[in-house]
Parts: sequence; C-alpha cells; structure tokens
Amino acid sequence: MVERYDKLLEAIECERTEEEKYYRSLAADKSIKEKMEAGILWYPVIMTKHFYTVGEYLELQFEKTRNTNVPHKLKTGMGCRIYKDLGHKQEFDFKGTISFIRKNKISVILRDNVVTKDDLANMNTNLCIELVHDERPYKVMKAAIQDLIKTEKPHLVKLRNGVAEKSAFQTKPSDPFVHQPTHLNESQNNALKNICYSDQMSIIHGPPGTGKTTTLVALIKEIAKSEKKILVCAPSNNAVDLLATQLDAVGLSVLRIGNVSRISDNLTHLTLAEKARNDDEWQHIKRVKIEAEVAKNHAGKYKRNFGAQERFNRNALYKEAKELRHWARDLEYKLLDRLVSNSQIICATLIGASDKSIKDLSFKTCVIDEASQAMEPECWNAIIKAERVILAGDHLQLSPMVKSNEAKALGLNQTLLSRMTDVIQHSYLLDTQYRMNDKILSFSNKMFYNGLLKSAPNNKDWTLPEDDQIVVMIDTSGCGFEESFNAKSRSRYNEGEYYILREHFIQSKKQYEGASIGIISPYSEQVKHLRNHIEDDEMFRGFDVTVNSIDGFQGQEKDVIYISLVRSNNQGEIGFLKDEKRLNVAMTRARKKLIMIGDLSTLSQISLFNNLAKHIEENGTYRSAWEFMNMT
Repeated sequence: MVERYDKLLEAIECERTEEEKYYRSLAADKSIKEKMEAGILWYPVIMTKHFYTVGEYLELQFEKTRNTNVPHKLKTGMGCRIYKDLGHKQEFDFKGTISFIRKNKISVILRDNVVTKDDLANMNTNLCIELVHDERPYKVMKAAIQDLIKTEKPHLVKLRNGVAEKSAFQTKPSDPFVHQPTHLNESQNNALKNICYSDQMSIIHGPPGTGKTTTLVALIKEIAKSEKKILVCAPSNNAVDLLATQLDAVGLSVLRIGNVSRISDNLTHLTLAEKARNDDEWQHIKRVKIEAEVAKNHAGKYKRNFGAQERFNRNALYKEAKELRHWARDLEYKLLDRLVSNSQIICATLIGASDKSIKDLSFKTCVIDEASQAMEPECWNAIIKAERVILAGDHLQLSPMVKSNEAKALGLNQTLLSRMTDVIQHSYLLDTQYRMNDKILSFSNKMFYNGLLKSAPNNKDWTLPEDDQIVVMIDTSGCGFEESFNAKSRSRYNEGEYYILREHFIQSKKQYEGASIGIISPYSEQVKHLRNHIEDDEMFRGFDVTVNSIDGFQGQEKDVIYISLVRSNNQGEIGFLKDEKRLNVAMTRARKKLIMIGDLSTLSQISLFNNLAKHIEENGTYRSAWEFMNMT
C-alpha cells in the first residue's frame, strides 16, 4: 500500500524539479528587456502602499509606470521576487507571493522576509517584480503524503488503503428521511439522498451544465444540519469563491480562508481578516497596538542629555512596547480562534487547507469541488483533516497540468476522481444538462458519456434568431492554410483560420447581436494571434467577444463558440489534440451555436476527429473553407 504513496512523493519532487528548471530557463542570463518579452517580469514599478495583514504579514502594493501593454505570465498565487535593479548590483531582493493583480497594479505578500524602513523608503524607482519558482505548494503536498503514510488513524488508514486498492468502500445505507429539495432534478436528489450520510468516500460526477454546484450547495446545507463544521475546498480561488458565495446566499455561516486580496471583492465580508476588523474586540486590539507604537516612538526620541535616568526610562518604554505588542498578538489570536470556532462552513483552496488559522481543526466531512482539476496530493492535504470525503467534478474534462514526464509516469496526472469514479459504491452521475442545445451536446454525449445525458426542455432546442445551423464544421483541407511554428514560444498558429473565422462572423453578425461569443484555440500562439487581430478589427467592435485557450475556458460558457484547431500539415501530426478531453471541454462551452474550423485531412488521422467528421455529416452542417475564400 505504502509503495504507491512513496511513488507519489517521488512524483511531487519530479514536478517540483521540472518547474524550478522551467523558471530558471526563463530567467537565466537574460536582460530586463528579454525577461519582459518572456512575460516573467514587471518593470519599472513603484510601491504605492504597504500595510500589515491580519497575522502580521507585510503586504506591498505596486503600480507599473511604463511598458503597461506588455503581455505577461504573472498570476495570483504565483511566487515572485522584488528587487531594485541598479545595473551593476541589486540593492535588495525579497521573495513573496502575488496576492492581487489587475491591469497595472499588483500586490505581494512577504512571509519570511525582514524588511527595514530604509528598504521601504528605497522602493520608489527601478523596481522589478519577477516570477520565481514557488516551493510552498510542493512542501505542502509532500507533508500531506508523508502524514498519510505515517498515520495510524483508522479512518485515514481505511481511506489510504482503499484508494491504493481501488476499494468499493462498502458503506451504510443512506438515511431515508433526507429532505429532497424541489429545485433539484431526480439525479441530483438521488446523489443528495445517498451521499448525505454515507461513509468514507462519495463522488458526484457532474458533466458540463448538469448543476454540480447547485447539487453540492444543497448537499452541504443538508449535512450542516447534523455536523458542526464542514471543510469545503477546490484547487483554485475562483472555484472556492463560487461555492462560498452560494453557501453564504443560502444562509450558512461561511468563513473564507485565504488572503483578502486573493478573494473576490464581494466576498471580503466572509474572510477572517474582515470578520476580525468588524468585531467589537478589534477596536480594543487596535488601541493596544497604537499604545505599543506610541511607547516605542517615545523610547526612540532623541535626547540632548542622556544619563542613567534617561537610559532607565528608555528601557522601560521599550519593555512596555514589547509587552503591549505581545498582549495585542494574544488578543488577536484569541479573536481569530473564536471566529473560526463560530463558523460552520470553512472554505479554502486545497493548499490553503494548511493555513495556520485552521491547521489544528478536524472535520467529519471534507467536500472537494473541481476534483478533476486537482492533483491527488493536493486533495490529500484537505482529506487528512476529515473522516470522509465527497469529491465532485468531471474526470472527462481537463486534468491538472503536470509538466514532468517522470511525474506523469509515476501517476501524478491521474486524479482521485478519475481513479475512483467507476469503482466506489457511492458514485452518482448527474444526467440532465441545462446549458446547451441538444445538437451541441450529442457528440460529447455519445463519445464520452455513453449516451446517458439528456437535455432539459428549456435549452434542448434553443438557438440564435432564425438559425438552423447549430453545429458547423468548416474544413480547410486543400486551402493551403498550413500551420506555423513560433520557435520562441514553442507554440503553433494558423493565420488562414482567422480569415475564415472573420468571414463566417461577417455572415452571422445579424444573428450575433446581443449574444456572448467565445473564440477558443488549443494553442497559446493562436490565442495571441487571434486576440491581436480581433482587437484591431472594427468588424468585431460592439460585440461581446472573449478569446482564450481551452484551459482558460474550462468552467465558462458562451452563446456562440468558435474553435480554431490550428493543425494542418502533410504528416498528419496533431500533437496534444490527441487528448480527447480537450475537444470535450471546447465543444461543451457553447450554448446555442458551435463552429469548428480545421483541416480534416490532417485531423482525421486519429479516430476521434474521424468520428467527429462523420457525426457532423449526419447531424450538423459541413462547409468547405473555399466557400468563404471566394467571398474575399
């Protein structure tokens, strides 16, 4: 049993090493200009504000003053370093975590740095904020697996061994008196009824648009009737925020763990920091902190005559300031403990479940949403705090990104959800989708879900005005639109597919009025290429158009979706388009119309796209790109 988890530890280290190598290669021997072009550096920035968060972490806010339109890879939660570049030397170098980023503003939390007043005063010009490898998630995952290997707690031993053996987890029958909400459909209520009082492990398999989050909220609300505390997690801040918002809306006492600046603005009232500031006790703590600062300032004042009495007074004031600071810290910890204790639902990211504010808590139930996008060690970091786990997601959508081939070989890219969905006793499929026209659903339903899904009456036949072409394939075979390769970004693009997309868009403009439109490509270079063209093209002005990668669109939906598939070559090579999950995700973003653009002579070399081509001929609209080329 333990051997499997030793392999996971090895896989975590392989992935950590690969990511560290990746960031080192981005920054190695590069100038500031080259780092900016690589998207890993903001320069120049100035510090606009600094303050201490609850927990005494220093948070710094910065603003970029030039190069404001340069694309970058910086995102919330990533590790970074802040330094001042003077050409021949660096004046300081602090490491932190990006806690907020929007347009030209960014916030960074420093956790383990000693920052002096002089350092803060020097953060005025020539500052750099550069992405670095962040060790913390890997340390957290390793610690979780090590604890799992060593544990002697019977419920965790059973879970650990059950996952290793792919056990069915025989559990007690559900309580027949579970309330079944009228707003849930039959499959949702079936999951609710059977999971509510089950033991060990349960799964809600929620394909696109089937109301997974709605079901989870109803389930958590029911469990909360009999449990004092429930841990609710997801791999990303956005997914946690969505659940926290909906749980708060149904009247549950929700605490959102995490730094305020990483959390959606409309959820700050649920954070520990904001709840502390709004508590009556906080004013008392604030007064004690002010008294400590006053005592410290008095002690440090310059005195013309400095004798024994002055030395005694200064030492007494420093001692008083120290004691007041300790008192304020003790009062703050007691306040935070009370707020945590009084909260029924604790919401955090999977890595955030290690936050010191809830480190020693244990739970009866841990709920993990979007479990299909979480690495198994991340999940265990939350699961080891509970007696049972409820996983929710769709293992037929995209898996978490794993860079290291060695880590993949050791199983890091296989999620708990994909491993256990078809094995355990309490695994329930939500079978009614509320997102898309039935014709858009049909291919994914047949290829991925064994035809078990059905469309709700309200959306089954919905379309754009006067539109009878719901699913369209525009085939570029023989048009000479071959793919190009950008050696710098190591990604591919296809200029010809943009022109076909544009011509189709012109034909459809009248139907698109008031509709939301998504343009998706599996290749980052094509996404960049499409964005640049569309931003400068007056033809798209006034329309709600979003361009992103397949990964970036997971979890979203639009009335109209265009998919630019890019690959077109004489060798029939399609790279990671062989990953069937990517096509499933892309196609199921559309609500009323789906248009795919690609070279079927290249793509049909594998059975997935060959089956898609046949499906389009029988159930959709096949068009040749030549039709649109003749219009230009």
